[in-house]
Amino acid sequence: MPQNPNGLAPSVSLAAALCALALAAPAGAAVPEKAVFEDIHIEQVDSTSCDFPFLEEFDGRVTITTFFDDEGNPTRVAFHLPFHGTLTNEATGESVSADQVLNETDDLEKGTQSFTGLRFRVAFPGLGVVLLDAGKIVFDRDGNVVFEAGRHQVFNEDFAEFCAAFAS
Repeated sequence: MPQNPNGLAPSVSLAAALCALALAAPAGAAVPEKAVFEDIHIEQVDSTSCDFPFLEEFDGRVTITTFFDDEGNPTRVAFHLPFHGTLTNEATGESVSADQVLNETDDLEKGTQSFTGLRFRVAFPGLGVVLLDAGKIVFDRDGNVVFEAGRHQVFNEDFAEFCAAFAS
């Protein structure tokens, strides 16, 4: 999975870590299995997206649904990641809320990984949305983008407007 080093999508890396748990299914299981991880709290410092570090705090849950073929082999894993959080510029004390309702689908047969929905959104009072990663983006097994629709500022590391708004 292509990793964005900026840290602005903390639950995506959490989803990858939880994937191993979701793939453990009994043989012969053709019915999808669902695992839900509630009350997840993520706290980290992002020191790469802007010229200044800021604290990220997120709360949410992860739902993982694993789909199987008739022989019980996993064919697809779907993640649903609703998170709400706060970003705090510790130098100025300014905080702003951030949201994510991400859907990730890993097609194990095709080797593709798709992200749809709201990967990340930050809006500042009086300015509106200054950071948005939403729509759909699909990667092939080598990590190359094979489809992209929507605005993907986090994936494309387009943080200029966000950093300018957050620095003041």
